[in-house]
Amino acid sequence: MKVNNWMAWKQEQNYQKLFWSSTVSGIGNRFTQVATLTLIYQITESGFLIGILFAIRMLPFLFLAPIGGILANRFPKRKVLILIDVCRIPFAIAPIFVHGPEDLWILFTSAFMLATGEALYAPTRMASIPETVKQKHLLYINAMEQIMLGGVLILGSSAGGIISYLFGLHLPFILDGISFLWSAYILTKMTVQQPSTETMLVKNNEGPQPKKSTWIYIFGSSALMIFIIIELTMPIANGIDNVLISVYALDVFDMGDIGVGLMYGMMGGGFVLSSFLSNMLQRKLILLMVIFIALEGLGHIFLSTASTFSYALFIVLSITFVGGLSNICLSTIIMTTVPKAMHGTFFGVTAMISNTSLGISMGLAGFLLEVFESRTLSFYVGITYILLTIFYTVLFRKVDLRDEKLRLAK
Repeated sequence: MKVNNWMAWKQEQNYQKLFWSSTVSGIGNRFTQVATLTLIYQITESGFLIGILFAIRMLPFLFLAPIGGILANRFPKRKVLILIDVCRIPFAIAPIFVHGPEDLWILFTSAFMLATGEALYAPTRMASIPETVKQKHLLYINAMEQIMLGGVLILGSSAGGIISYLFGLHLPFILDGISFLWSAYILTKMTVQQPSTETMLVKNNEGPQPKKSTWIYIFGSSALMIFIIIELTMPIANGIDNVLISVYALDVFDMGDIGVGLMYGMMGGGFVLSSFLSNMLQRKLILLMVIFIALEGLGHIFLSTASTFSYALFIVLSITFVGGLSNICLSTIIMTTVPKAMHGTFFGVTAMISNTSLGISMGLAGFLLEVFESRTLSFYVGITYILLTIFYTVLFRKVDLRDEKLRLAK
């Protein structure tokens, strides 16, 4: 019988808990993001500060994501995730005390501390997926990840915009705090997995210990180096377009907080739609990935010419649709290539690299918006995606992933 996303999801009981906990906390995070962006813009009317906020949120990944990977390898992942959720609650609620420019430090501190939690949380969660999911289901589960990401964007961003508009900017922050508590509760229902034999060998010093030679291990593999390069370069374009989405809603089309919510809602719709094509992604994942990235670039070029807000929404939907497909391909390639014993460490390294690059890019976007008009910058982002596609194609043509996978397994 042919497997699909839903069949694989139903068979993975532990992953369901992980899915729902991340959905709940993710929606809360989106409430906070919409409210935070709106609050900063209301107080300062500065696109530059929006870029700085995004940069601050990414900074902790530079130092803490590798630690998150180590935690994932050394301690029960469920307990790590629960603890991080609980610790983030007070920082999620803190922005309710921001009333004017003199209180912005609270907002930035809150963003930094929430990002600190996420820097530890993200690699632990990523390492939990291949540990709790059968390898034959990884492609379908990565498609479900896009559904989760899309659902979070749709519900979190759209509802966040509406709630902020109807009830003010304090309620979204309170709901975010509640979401972390709820997420932690769901994770308590998750069955604790026994460590695999491979992992136990690592812990008992009876086998290879990638945690002591992570960079040597990575530099010794052409495949892992390509993954690292992708995680370093893709966020250069992603970071700028993340800031541009908010600026298009707030500045170009003057749609306020509802506009921000709708923009992120359409981004979510694209990710959800991408998951329904996962059954078609059985072969030639590398080729498909680079094609989808190129199409993402074309989407940004079209966005730079959008004359109406509704047309811009449709383009954003299309951009994230192909972006979601490229995410599914890349995640599946990495999870099936990197040995399980190294998942926590490797995802910690990639989280550090990608989020640091993303933060720098978002900070850079604030400066670029002072130099270029939003539409011009959007066009340049599209060109960047296309150039990256050419670069990745050249790199992958020089590597045989099957041979690399066998060599890494040894």
